[in-house]
Order: sequence, then structure tokens, then C-alpha cells
Amino acid sequence: MDFIDLKPIDLQHTPLGTHQQLPVRHYWQLDWDKLAALIHDNQDVIAVVQAGLAEDWLNTHGTIWDEQLGYYRYPNDNREFDDTVFWAASTWATPAILVTFHNELTKSFACYKKGKDPDFYYLGPRSN
Repeated sequence: MDFIDLKPIDLQHTPLGTHQQLPVRHYWQLDWDKLAALIHDNQDVIAVVQAGLAEDWLNTHGTIWDEQLGYYRYPNDNREFDDTVFWAASTWATPAILVTFHNELTKSFACYKKGKDPDFYYLGPRSN
């Protein structure tokens, strides 16, 4: 998987956050398979990967992978809390990723598929 396979997207901020009920426009969830392939194939140039909703980035993003720790634990995991919380699905916004490269350049990309499952699959089954 290469970065040219992803669509660049602008990250925005909704001043009041996403607490208000918005009309359902679609059911999109983060594409974990695409994201895992991207990280696996490009670890030599990536420093940090964050995920969230592009239209409300500041209220919904969190780090999921970095070159020091690898994949972060599950959000709010009582075994190892690391303050990583992010939205992985939406009925109105676009699941996206922000990649920080070793040269400190950052690029954001849409990274979703149809679905409404907000669970966190990048670590495999929770029992692992």
C-alpha cells in the first residue's frame, strides 16, 4: 500500500464539537486493513499516525501508531491507559488519518470503507 493510493483530505474543526445530532449521510468506518497495510509497508518513513474524523479533527483524533511504541493499546484500556481516544466511525463525517513523516512533514488522507463498526481492530482480538 502506498500513499498515492489514498485520497488527500483537509482536516477541519467544528467549534461546538459533534455532540449535536446531525442527519445521517452515510455509514463509514475506518478501513483498518488499508491502514495496517499502509503502516506495514511504510514504517521506514513514518514517525506517527493519528486517526479521527476529518470534519471535526480536533475533537475526534488520537494517536494509534508511532515509531517508538508501535501500535498503541486500546483506548481507555484499564491495563495500560495512554490517553488515546479517537472516533473510528461516523454517519456524517469522513474517517481520516494524519501521517507525520520522519522529516516532520504531515499529510492527511481519507481512510474509510462502508460500515458502522467503531471498534478498534488494529491489535487483533482483545484477548491478545
